[in-house]
Amino acid sequence: MKKARLLISLALMLIAASGYAQDSYREAVKQYLTAIDQFENSKSLILDMSILYESDGQLDIGQLTKRYIDEQFENDMIDWFTGIAMTRDLTETDLKEVALLQSSPEAKTFEDHQKKWMGDFIVDWMMPFMTMSEKMNLDEDVDLDDDVVIDVDKDWSGHILDLLGPPTQPNADIDAAYAAKFNDVIMESVLGKSMMDALMHRLDEDVSDDPKEQESNKAFNDWMVTSCPAVLLNSAYGNLTLEDLDFAATLFSNESYCKLNSYGSTADLENQKVGHFMVKYADWMKEQGAKVTEDPAVAAKFWQALLGRQGIAMPSFGNDYNDDETDKPWYDLNLEDLEQGE
Repeated sequence: MKKARLLISLALMLIAASGYAQDSYREAVKQYLTAIDQFENSKSLILDMSILYESDGQLDIGQLTKRYIDEQFENDMIDWFTGIAMTRDLTETDLKEVALLQSSPEAKTFEDHQKKWMGDFIVDWMMPFMTMSEKMNLDEDVDLDDDVVIDVDKDWSGHILDLLGPPTQPNADIDAAYAAKFNDVIMESVLGKSMMDALMHRLDEDVSDDPKEQESNKAFNDWMVTSCPAVLLNSAYGNLTLEDLDFAATLFSNESYCKLNSYGSTADLENQKVGHFMVKYADWMKEQGAKVTEDPAVAAKFWQALLGRQGIAMPSFGNDYNDDETDKPWYDLNLEDLEQGE
């Protein structure tokens, strides 16, 4: 009997200790999210997302959204990021260390400049593809520029290479010392190399048995891998200062920071999608009876706000950029896909 009571007592102690450890870990996650202003930034994102629901007088979308933020939002945020942190083997010490790093004045300056950099990078990276799409909407065998003609017998990848032109090169006016430091700090860092590895992995996912298509795909992959570092450098110059690069070197040499910002496994990516607080909000609104608007102008307004948070002005392309199969504008948002984590 005494042994039985002892075993029960030990079991209860282990359960209590496990619960305490979990609470302690979640508190470290909360500390980190607070340090990087993630709660406030994500609340604003939820408010932007609320415009996607119909305000037909039967439900007060604003009040429902406020209820979600007051009652569930913080727990959903912590649940989501706890799953990511655990998948990346982050300890409480890791989280606290990175929170301390990212709450410094230098970190706040770097974050502001990094946001501008990434906004310019995305615009610069997408521009050749937007131009290419515009050209591909022209009639077959029409002269596009002085030296580009679409060949209807050429495979898809060959068309892309013709339309994209040569790979992007570093701008000639970039200071050589800056370019060298950017390469050492950003591109040669663990995170820079893992980013390029992830790009290569995505490019190599679709393997064809056709030798001609394999050759074309390799040429396209080479274009992407050559262009990406150049576009990153071009968009960084004028946004990231030398002091920013010094701080980035400190961040990228920190083991905890690198673990936190690593390109994750498949399980990690699933955690990011399925458990995302935007998915949780969409599920919660559906449970309350809220209906998603079918007005494409509202979806455009949401995308404009979403991209604006990244410092990106949403371009207007007109009907030429509608989806051929659905005849929907490119910015049309399907919340059912979001709810399924797609």
